[in-house]
Amino acid sequence: MNWKALLTSPPPVDAFALDDQALVFGRVARGSRAMVRLEKSVISTSWYQIGPVGVLAVEHQVLGDALATVLKRLDRRPSRAHLVVPNEWVRSIVVDAGELPRRREDAEDLVRWRLKKVLPCRPEDVRLDFIPGAANGNVLVVLTLDRPLQVVEEVFARAGVILGQIEPRALALTALLPASTGPSMLATVEERALALVLLAGGRVSLIRHKPLPADVARAEAFVIRELSRTLHHAREREGLAGPLLMRVAATVPALAEAVRAWAAEQDRVELFRLEVGDELVAPVAGVAPLQAWSLYGTLAEGQQ
Repeated sequence: MNWKALLTSPPPVDAFALDDQALVFGRVARGSRAMVRLEKSVISTSWYQIGPVGVLAVEHQVLGDALATVLKRLDRRPSRAHLVVPNEWVRSIVVDAGELPRRREDAEDLVRWRLKKVLPCRPEDVRLDFIPGAANGNVLVVLTLDRPLQVVEEVFARAGVILGQIEPRALALTALLPASTGPSMLATVEERALALVLLAGGRVSLIRHKPLPADVARAEAFVIRELSRTLHHAREREGLAGPLLMRVAATVPALAEAVRAWAAEQDRVELFRLEVGDELVAPVAGVAPLQAWSLYGTLAEGQQ
C-alpha cells in the first residue's frame, strides 16, 4: 500500500491561465495525464497594469466576471486549482546573499534584507520564491508585488475556488521539457514579454523575465542581446560547456525567426520548437497553444 499517497491529498486536476485577453480553464484526467477540458472567457478590456516589479494592479470586477463566465460552463466546479500568470507579471533577480541559514523562513528573511538595495519598493511588499545557487552565495529570486496576487486569490475564493500553486507561464512550460542530464534552455517569446529559463540537470539555475519594446525591430535586438547574455552566463558562470538543448515557444513569428537565426550562429546550441502532442492537449478553437500547454504543464507534474 502506498501510505504516502493515502495520507496526502491528491493534487488538483484543474488550473486557470491568465493573460491580457482571456481567462482559460483546463482540466486533466487523473491518471491518464491527458487534458480533457478547455474553456475560455475573452477579456475585451485592459484589466491589469504592469510596473517595475511586475504586476502593479488588477481590476477585480473584470477578472470576477470572466471567472464567472467560465465556471457557469462547467458541470463540476473546481474547489482547488493552480494558476498560471503572464510572464510579465513577475521579475527575476540574482542577489548575493552569502551563506543562507538552514531554516527556510530565516533564509527568506535574509534574502528580503538583501533586496532592500535593489527593489523600488519595500521587500516586505513582494511575494517571492528563491533558489540557492552554487557556493558563491548567489540566490535566484523570482518575485512580484503581493497585493495584486492577493486580489486575484480573493476573486477566486469568492467564487469557491482556492488557488494553490501560482507560477508564471515560462516555469509552467518547463515541466514539458524532455528529461535531460545536460544543460537546456527554454525561451518563451511573446508580444510583450521575454522569459528565458536555464536548467542544469533538470534544475532551474537561472531565469530572466524582461518586458519587450513595442517596436518589433527593437524587440528583435533586445531578444538577441538577452539570449547572448544568458548563453554567456551558462558558459562562463555556470560552467555548462557541453551542448545546450534549447526550445523556443514564440507567439510572434518575427521574434521566433530572430531566435532561430541567433541559435544557428552559436556553437553547441541545438534549437527545437516546444511542442505538445494533440493526444495530450487537443487543439481547441480560440485557445492559443501556449495557454493550453502552460495549463497542462502546471498540472502534469503533480499527476506523474
